Amino acid sequence: MAELLLGIDIGTTNVKAAVYDSDLKFIAEASSEHPTNFPFAGGAEQDPIQWWAGVTAAVKELLGKTQVDARRIAGICVSSQAPALVPIDREGKIVRNAMIWMDRRAEGQCAKIREQLGTKEVLAITGNKIDPYFLLGKMLWFKEKEYEKYAVTDKILQVNGYINYKLTGKCTIDKVHASLTGIYDIHRGTWSQTILQALGLSGNKLPEVYGSTEVIGTVGKEAAQAMGLSEGIPVVAGNVDASSSALESGVLGEGEAVDMTGTSTVLMIGSGRWRSSETLVSMHHPVGNNTLLFGPISSTGASLKWFKDQLGKQETEAARELGLGCFDILNLQAQKANPGANNLVFLPYMAGERAPIWDTNARGVFFGLNFNTTKNDMVRAILEGSAFALRQNMEEAAKMGVEIKNLRAVGGGSKSPLWLQIKASITKTPVITIEKASSGAFGNTLLAGQGIGLYGDIASVLKNNIKFKTVYTPDESLYDRYDKLYDIYKAIYMNTRDEMRKLSQMG
Repeated sequence: MAELLLGIDIGTTNVKAAVYDSDLKFIAEASSEHPTNFPFAGGAEQDPIQWWAGVTAAVKELLGKTQVDARRIAGICVSSQAPALVPIDREGKIVRNAMIWMDRRAEGQCAKIREQLGTKEVLAITGNKIDPYFLLGKMLWFKEKEYEKYAVTDKILQVNGYINYKLTGKCTIDKVHASLTGIYDIHRGTWSQTILQALGLSGNKLPEVYGSTEVIGTVGKEAAQAMGLSEGIPVVAGNVDASSSALESGVLGEGEAVDMTGTSTVLMIGSGRWRSSETLVSMHHPVGNNTLLFGPISSTGASLKWFKDQLGKQETEAARELGLGCFDILNLQAQKANPGANNLVFLPYMAGERAPIWDTNARGVFFGLNFNTTKNDMVRAILEGSAFALRQNMEEAAKMGVEIKNLRAVGGGSKSPLWLQIKASITKTPVITIEKASSGAFGNTLLAGQGIGLYGDIASVLKNNIKFKTVYTPDESLYDRYDKLYDIYKAIYMNTRDEMRKLSQMG
């Protein structure tokens, strides 16, 4: 009987657990939601205890509804949203709520880092820029603003690192997450003493770095009882959720790319070598010595959710009456609007923006509202504005010499044919859906399988197991209209960014 592999992903909005057999046949999946707290403008926190509760609930559910024999599970891999600051004390207790990737409170600390170390120095060591997105600024904020809590912190973990700790009792970090901290020396493969010493930060609070497929420990008695698993199951170091999606989409080589859209959008592009950038993020690939260029766009799906929550009461009620999801209704509305959304342009900067502008003060904009503007136009403008942001990141990659051949699509956003067609036409790139896409869980089972010796060359395994589903071809008749709107999209930000900054500083 084939062994089973358990993949777990902790995203921004939910936990997902999936089981595959060693032949990579899907067995079952389950999920559990968790909230995000926004204590003030720029702050974004989650309770790690809720992640663990979600993991145990999801694993119990999938084991219970499928009658899977837990004794057949041979390996576990966990991926997660990233980067985050998750501090625990010597007893493993949470010191404060986690500051997640969305948290932008460390702008002042990042200014201090630029002054003390210099942008070029940090870029040369870590391969990435200085920004509140990365752990470095968050860690300095933690030390300066909450020193008593910082002092009792034993280890600062990542989201999957906390779950791995609960599973095994070991404090670890995988090298993919490490490359997103802003503290990891990509050349030496160690924490940068230059950065830590310059800022007076303790390297002892950072966990040991492992390769994604290295076994870090086994499931302990308490965790096994909580989830209904057997003790002693090997757990590998894991991965970032976006790079797990890249892996399961077959993104390994130069120019292969995937768009993962959920709450946010992440553009992952295969790169044959490390490329440091001021506009895109560079990170290790979970497999071999490959690397990835990473274009994180903050609020694409979140902008749709905002519209639903604030302006979509009728749509929510209609969805309930028709037995549809609310986002299905929004897609139907957007379909009724003409391409270009009646000359309405949306900037999806509802929580500031990451790549490629990296501006905490950026704000969402509907530009071009008039008395003829409809809700249909507004929904379509959100879809198109998100696609303009995607195109802007793809153009940054092209400037670095990486040309994207086609764009694979995964995540909740890939369930919208209209959105995929819009992305294809705006980026002038074919968009392809994946048959076995699972937002990272399938990629995690691949890593778990390699970690316990079931698979050798993952590239060969992927070649035999990835099946493309639908290809969305760009509509060339829309190029001219979308090109003009794209130029306006970029100009709106460039011409209003000072005013956006003033607004954000008004409190």
